[in-house]
Amino acid sequence: MMADIKNRRKRDLGKKIVFFLLILCLENAVTSCAYREDPVKAKAANAPRPRRILLLGNSYVDFNGGIDLVLREMAPNSVTSRIAPGGYTLKRHWSDPNTLNAIRAGAWEIVVLQEQSQTPVSYQSDFFAYAKELDAEIKKAGAETVLFMTWERPDSIKFGVTTENLAHAYRTLGQQLGAKVAPAGIAFSRALRERPNLHLYSQDGHPTVAGTYLAASVLYRTIFGRSPAGNSYSPRISDEEKNFLQGIAAQTD
Repeated sequence: MMADIKNRRKRDLGKKIVFFLLILCLENAVTSCAYREDPVKAKAANAPRPRRILLLGNSYVDFNGGIDLVLREMAPNSVTSRIAPGGYTLKRHWSDPNTLNAIRAGAWEIVVLQEQSQTPVSYQSDFFAYAKELDAEIKKAGAETVLFMTWERPDSIKFGVTTENLAHAYRTLGQQLGAKVAPAGIAFSRALRERPNLHLYSQDGHPTVAGTYLAASVLYRTIFGRSPAGNSYSPRISDEEKNFLQGIAAQTD
């Protein structure tokens, strides 16, 4: 009799152990599933929200296939375009029906304004006046203005077209308009302090491929509100150079 009771207890205990182990396995399986991410879904979740971006400028924006194309590669599914005839000022954009029609079509969330590289210092009143006119049209169309600060050009430093003076002009205007400023000029200066032999632009300031990538990385940070560090797109520059330029853009405010 006692032997039967002991055997029954052993069987009951065995069943309880098996049941406990089954529960534990199920919990582990659920936990594992919770932390096993689909790589495609994870990448999509980490990608910035697509934006519709129009860049208005000149050859500084247009060189090397266009900053808009780099932005599109860095932020897949975003729609980007540019109107950037060589030598254009914001004054000329204001009188160009193509520019005004593009703004008024209302197809954009962000409109980037890049002034001719010397004008913010040499003809500052024009810079402020026509940026304000364009900004009013941009806001009327339901979009947001972003000011794209350019960099000092070696052939114009003697005329006061320096990083400091350009930054002051763009930031002052940004405060007046309530607009974000993408500080590409500051990023160029910082990159060249760290690497004086880095080739970011020509004598007249036109960007190299690396310069265009750095400018686009700064715009990416300003528009999307996130660091470009780790972005996989690399346009004809080495991974080491890409990582360096991304780091500069991420640190520049």
